[in-house]
Parts: sequence; structure tokens; C-alpha cells
Amino acid sequence: MPLAFLLLFLHISTIFTAMTVAYGPLIVLGVVYRTREVAAIRTVLPVVMRVGPLLPLLFGLGGLFGISTAIAFGYNLLAPWLVIAYVLFAVMFVIGVTENRTWPARLAKTLETTADGPMTPEIVELFTSSRHVVITAVDLVVVFGLVFDMVVKPLA
Repeated sequence: MPLAFLLLFLHISTIFTAMTVAYGPLIVLGVVYRTREVAAIRTVLPVVMRVGPLLPLLFGLGGLFGISTAIAFGYNLLAPWLVIAYVLFAVMFVIGVTENRTWPARLAKTLETTADGPMTPEIVELFTSSRHVVITAVDLVVVFGLVFDMVVKPLA
């Protein structure tokens, strides 16, 4: 197998792994939120917090494999579709190290002073604030934009 295809496999596999580790626990947390029970959130949140430190490593490794793949295939590193990918990756990185890193910590801090039972207004606010909803929506649009960009290679 030529090196370029091995790098492509490693790039795709690492990014799929990173996406699964990043978004899987958050999706489960969102489903658990709908139970409206503090104990259920308290059960899932530690998983979200444990996987967080792995994400820069996984996404960073995936990005390095991606650039290595582009070089191995002889792509122009300033091709428009690659520039789009760099920008979207940077946006995703900024969202990850700001909101997606700090939001679970804010939730954990709120849970420290919250008894088990029905959801409190403070917890509901964390999940439903316009800031959280908008950032989550932007994050998902960026993810789908990256997938589209990698598959379609617009402006290539």
C-alpha cells in the first residue's frame, strides 16, 4: 500500500475517532438532560470530563495526518478546499478549547451545590442559554462543513 493511502487511512480513522470521543458523550449528556433528573446528569458528566483532555491529542494527530496526506498526494497546500478546511478546523479548535472545554466544568461546578432530584433553573440555563445553543449550532455546522469540504473538495 502506498504511503499516501496509509496516511489517508490514518487521517480519516483518527478524525472519526476524535469526533466520536468529542461528540458521543455530549450527545448522551443531551439525552440524559431530557430526563430532567440531576442524578442522571451527574452520572454521565464524569465521562464527558474524562475524555476532554484526549481531544487536542486526537484532533491534533488527525490534523497532522491530514497535512501529511495532502503532501503525500502532492496537493497544493493552498488549494481553496484545503484553505477552507484549515479555517473550519481552526474555528472548531477555538470552540473546543473555549466553550466545549469550559462548559462541562461550569456544569460540574453547578452540580456540586445541587441536590439529586428535579432539574434546577441553573442547570436548565446552562443547557438552554442562547450562548450555548448558538455555539453548539455553529460547532455542528462547522463539522458538517468540514465533511462536505473533504468529500466534495469545492473550488478544486
